[in-house]
Formats: sequence, C-alpha cells, structure tokens
Amino acid sequence: MQRLSSTPGATTATSTPGRARQGRPTLLCLPHAGGAARAFASLEAALPDAARMTLLELPGHGTRMAEPLREDFGTALEDLIRGSAPHTTGQYVLLGHSMGAAFAYETGRYWSALGRPPAAVVVVGRNGPTARRTLPDLHTLSAPAFLESVRRLGGTPPQLFEHPELVKLFTPVLRADFTISETYTPLPGPPLACPLWVCAGVDDPMVDDPGLRDWENHGAGDVAIEWLPGDHFLLDDPAFHAYVAGVLRTLPDPATTG
Repeated sequence: MQRLSSTPGATTATSTPGRARQGRPTLLCLPHAGGAARAFASLEAALPDAARMTLLELPGHGTRMAEPLREDFGTALEDLIRGSAPHTTGQYVLLGHSMGAAFAYETGRYWSALGRPPAAVVVVGRNGPTARRTLPDLHTLSAPAFLESVRRLGGTPPQLFEHPELVKLFTPVLRADFTISETYTPLPGPPLACPLWVCAGVDDPMVDDPGLRDWENHGAGDVAIEWLPGDHFLLDDPAFHAYVAGVLRTLPDPATTG
C-alpha cells in the first residue's frame, strides 16, 4: 500500500503521460454543501475528451429543487447510490467536493462491496472522516449567525444575501447540507480499496495537513495527497482542472484490462 503526499504549499498538479484511450471513463461528480451539479460546469468544459461527465444532484438542489430535501446522510446517500447505479458497470471515477467528498467516499465503498468498484475516488477540500474539525460546526447556529458564517466562507453568490426571498429559499438547503456534512461519521465496513486521490487548496480554512493525512487511514490502496493553488472553492481553477486530468490519465486503458 503506497502513501504519497506533497508538501503543503506545493502547486504542482499530478501529471502522467497521456495515451490514446479506446473508451472514456465516466466521471461522477458530487457537489459541496448548498451546491448544485452546475458547480462542475467549468471542469466539464475543460475535459471534453477525457471523460464522460455525470453530475449527480441531490433532491432539493439545482434541477431537483422542487423535491423534498434529504436531511440526514443515510437517506441522501441512498439517493446518490440510485443515481450512480447506471454508471457503475463500466470504468468510472467518483469525485466529490467538501460535503460531496464524504458521499464520493461512501458511494465508492458501497459499490466496491458489490463488486463494482470505481477506478478511483477523488476527494476535494475535506479532511478525512476521523480527523479533527478545523472550524466550529455551523449547523447549530442561530439563523443570522449561520448565514453570516456561510457568507464568510465564500462560494455563495453575494447577491443571494441581499434578497430576503432568496435567503428564505436557500437557508433550509444550506442548513440541511451543513447538518449532513458536519454530523457525518464513516459507515461500518472495510476502507476503500481503489486508489484514493486527495487534494485541497493551500488557502482553504476548512482543511489542514493532519486532516488530509487522515484519509490515509481510510484507503486500503494507494492514497495520494496534493496541495493546489486556491481556497476552498477551487473548482474553476485551471490547476484543479489539470489535476483531475492527471488523475484520469493514470487509469488503466479499458482496452488492455479484463
């Protein structure tokens, strides 16, 4: 079992020589708390030939805004498992950002137990499942304190907080997601056996080096840790796009595997 990590502050992205592929892997993306699948739009645009992008949406978010929210990790995970099922028969990679990282990890474990493991799991901007939290929990705060804390984290359009009707619409979504994210604990079972790729922005206040290294305790295969330029919301950064492209280039060519 190989453990690979870069020094905090390093800005190099993973890079592996490319090859002609007979088929593209499917990249299943899971967004952060309060986020929607469109959060990965720039990544999809940056990797038109590297993967087939599938953007998984939780109920109450984005294109599924009219559906009831899921307010606990288990029921939300069940929904994501159903949504990912059609994409797990071929070569696929799970990529999750922040809250989505926990879902990507547990979805990978679920399908691995059923003999349909991902080729890799990429977790972005989240400490390991048993790491000490770097920030106090937000989901228990009063509404004004909660919204101000979310605003300071960034990643939410500032104009949202200027319109009471939008605040009323999105506060339950944010509160439910932060509750799920902050109360998550790893489910029983063996660690993830496929390659686990861990990355975060060097200016991300929600992670730290010991926290990222905690992922080493939850992967039975290779675990690679990388620090990238940026803060918590680095999904639009070209360095992140290059990192994901590099991960995809490490995958075995389906034409040469059984």
